[in-house]
Amino acid sequence: MGSDTMKFLRVLSCVAVYIPSFLLPLNGQITSPGHVRVVQTDYEIHYADTSIRDNIFIFCGDPGSLTAALEGATGDLSFYWSVYDAGLPGFGAPFKTGQGAESTLTDAQSGGYQVRVTGENGLDTLFRAWVFVNRPRVNIGVARHDCQVLDLAGTADIDTFFYFDPLTYEPIRLPLEIDTLWSADPFIPVSSASLNPRIWNPPPVTTEYTLKVSYYSCQAVYTISEDPITTRAEFTIDPPEGEAPLEISFDALSSLNAEEYQWFFDYTPNSNENVKSDDPSPQPVHTYYIPGEYRVTLRTVAGLCDDYYTHPGPVRVYPSELEVPNVFAPGGDPDNDAFMVRAVSMRDFNAVIFNRDGRKVYQWTDHSAGWDGRIGGSTNASPGVYFYEVTGTGWDDKKYEFTGPLYLYRGR
Repeated sequence: MGSDTMKFLRVLSCVAVYIPSFLLPLNGQITSPGHVRVVQTDYEIHYADTSIRDNIFIFCGDPGSLTAALEGATGDLSFYWSVYDAGLPGFGAPFKTGQGAESTLTDAQSGGYQVRVTGENGLDTLFRAWVFVNRPRVNIGVARHDCQVLDLAGTADIDTFFYFDPLTYEPIRLPLEIDTLWSADPFIPVSSASLNPRIWNPPPVTTEYTLKVSYYSCQAVYTISEDPITTRAEFTIDPPEGEAPLEISFDALSSLNAEEYQWFFDYTPNSNENVKSDDPSPQPVHTYYIPGEYRVTLRTVAGLCDDYYTHPGPVRVYPSELEVPNVFAPGGDPDNDAFMVRAVSMRDFNAVIFNRDGRKVYQWTDHSAGWDGRIGGSTNASPGVYFYEVTGTGWDDKKYEFTGPLYLYRGR
C-alpha cells in the first residue's frame, strides 16, 4: 500500500473528529438488536458542542450484526463500512457499501467497525462501534480428594478484548468482569468466591459439581461427577429402652458408602468402657442384661477413610423393681382380676400363696404371670385372707423378699 493511500486512510479514520458540529446528526447511530449487552468505551471524542463515547456490543458465541441509519435525512444515503486494522493503525478501506435509508452488516466478528454516511446537501459523517463476540469456556479438575478435603480446580478461559482509541490508536483492554457460581447435587455448600474451592469432609455419595462462569452476560457451564471415597456412619435402635434382659435391634443401613461395620456396644453401664463387638453386620442384635445406660457407637470404614457415630440417646435398661399388692377380686373388677406383682428387670422370681392353715395353694416363677384365684386350676378359692411369699433377685443383683396377707374378694 502506497504512502498516499495510507495518509488517505488515516485522514478518513479521523473525519468524525474534525467535521464541524453542524454536520453531526443528532439521530444517527449504529444499532445492534441482537446483542446481549452493551458497554461504552473509555475513550471520549470531544466535539464543539458534545462529547461521544462509542458503544461496544457484546454477543455470546455467534457473530453479530450492526445496522447504521440516519433518520430524517433526505434522499438515498451511501454507506461505506470499514474495519479497524491495528497494523495501519486505524480503520481501513471500505469492504462493504450500501444505498438507502439504512445499511446492515452481518456476520460481524470481534473488532472495530466504522461506517461513513454521505448524502445530499454535503452530508458526510462517521459512526463507530465495537463488537465483542464473547465465548467464555470453563473446565473442572480435581486437585485433591482424600478423607479430609476435596479440592476442586476450576478454570475459566475467556477472550481478552481490546479496542483502540481512534485518535491515539492506544489499545484499551475491556476490564475483566468474571462472576463464578458453584453448585453441587446433592446439595452441599460450595464457595463461589474462588475458582478453586475447598470442601471439608467430602460427601460420601456420588456428587455432581457444576461451575458456571458469567463474563459480560455470557455464560459457560461445566459439570463433573465425583465418586465418594469417604463414609458416613448412622444407625437406629429399636427399642431404645426397656427392662432387662433387653434385646435391641440395631440398623445401620442408612450409613453411606460403608464397606465395613464395627460396633461398640458399651458392655459396662454408666462408664466409658467401650468394647468392640464381634458382629460385623449392619443389622446386629444385642442383649443388655445389667440395668443402666449404655452409649453405643458405630464405626464405618471405606478404604482408608472411616467415620464414627454415637447415638445421641443412650440405651436405657430399667433398674429392678418389685411391688406386691395385697388385694384382688377374681371374677369382679376386670382391672384387678388376678393377683399380679409388678416386677421389672428380675433375673429370678418366685411367688407362693398359702391359706390360713399354712397350706400352699399356688406357686409360680414367671413374674409376668399371677394367681387367678383358683386352686388346682379349676376350683375357685374361697373369699377371705391368704398369705403370700414373694422373693426375687434383680439383674442388678438387688434382693427382694416380701410376705404378708392377701385379701381375696368375690362379687355376689
